[in-house]
Amino acid sequence: MKGKFGFRHLAERVFTPIRLIMLSFFAVIMIGALLLMLPISTTTPGSLSFVDALFTATSATCVTGLVVQTVAAEFTTFGHVVILFLVQIGGLGFMTITSWVYLLIRHKVSLRKRLSMTEELSHEGMDDLKTLTFDIFKMTIATELAGAVLLALAFSRYYSPGTAVWYGLFHSVMAYCNSGFDITSKDGTSFVMFNDDPFILIVVMLLIILGGIGFMVQADIAHNRKWRKLRLHTKIVLPVTAALILIGAIGFLAAEFDNPETIGNMSVGDKIVNAFFQSVTSRTAGFASFSQSGMTTFSQTLTIVLMFIGVCPGSTGGGIKTTTMFVLLVTIYATLTHKREVIIDMHSIGRETIAKAATIFTLAIMVAAISVMALNIACGDEFTSSELLFEQVSAYATVGLSLDVTPRLNTAAKLIITLNMYMGRIGSFGFFMAFVSGSRLPAASVKYPEAGIVL
Repeated sequence: MKGKFGFRHLAERVFTPIRLIMLSFFAVIMIGALLLMLPISTTTPGSLSFVDALFTATSATCVTGLVVQTVAAEFTTFGHVVILFLVQIGGLGFMTITSWVYLLIRHKVSLRKRLSMTEELSHEGMDDLKTLTFDIFKMTIATELAGAVLLALAFSRYYSPGTAVWYGLFHSVMAYCNSGFDITSKDGTSFVMFNDDPFILIVVMLLIILGGIGFMVQADIAHNRKWRKLRLHTKIVLPVTAALILIGAIGFLAAEFDNPETIGNMSVGDKIVNAFFQSVTSRTAGFASFSQSGMTTFSQTLTIVLMFIGVCPGSTGGGIKTTTMFVLLVTIYATLTHKREVIIDMHSIGRETIAKAATIFTLAIMVAAISVMALNIACGDEFTSSELLFEQVSAYATVGLSLDVTPRLNTAAKLIITLNMYMGRIGSFGFFMAFVSGSRLPAASVKYPEAGIVL
């Protein structure tokens, strides 16, 4: 059957770009879960239930880092390799990887696949998409290899040469992909044992930042090295990222300076480095250099805020994104000062962009509220609402920090957190848009009067 009502037309309406992305991630997650359930994946063969395998695979593919089983103790080297590949696929994006393979074998990349890539990378338009794809892989490989070498050198002071190299590679990929899995701590304390090693913490921080600013920002900086030549997106992302890191570090340093459960017993230099590390990792990475449950209430709240904001569009991280926060803040300022337009660097921010930012923010709040209420129903007797909110935001923003709550969740709560990680990696806007018809509504031929709604 051909034409308007043909099978191909129906398939194009059903399998929209965002739905293809969702299905791709779901397929990778299911394959990963099955691989993690293999006897050779765990130290105790057959000990991993399907729910725990699904949780771990989702956490890895969605570059989160939340775990229900201690990765270093419960999984074998084969299991660690599976997690490594899931994180790498999830960080770069399944569509990007498959499209890169098509490019390598010189097959034409279809329009639908190109649309999926632009959706996943938050790329404006499809110009130079082939160049962008190769740039992403070149930058990723170069950055992760450089990080692996530096971390291997650092780990060589603690482990044998072979182990140091493996740990260096594993944690370089985890850091760059903004995923908080670690295989150094058998007790699940992440990087607490290295909180007095500034070299390791600084290298990990740099990898997290590079992965978090987004692929297009890295490409823009590489190709246009002068500030005036950079895209507006880059000019927004860089200062906002720097401001969030600095504000977070100052907040953590002030709140935890004398707290013996976190950084109170460290030297001043180590306190500063660890405060910056917490600020950087809170925005989407998930590594911890001190106990998250030992933090003050202020620091836990600040961590939730930073996790909720997240990193930048087209990056390996999650959250509502820095640009969303920026658009909302400048729109609020313009509204309060009675400005008709929102102007940034001689550019006007369109109503569609403002509406999308408001939608992303509202959906994230709605998901948080509904999820925390569901978690309270599932296990509210064991945990406080603030603890559950911390875990939910960490999952939805694909961060991976935990107040030691996740390993103790029941099956229903694990599934709620699993769904949050999946939604967070896809993005609330894209996730809910996938359930709306792929075809756009026709433009209205009649212009209606504006409603005078009181706000």
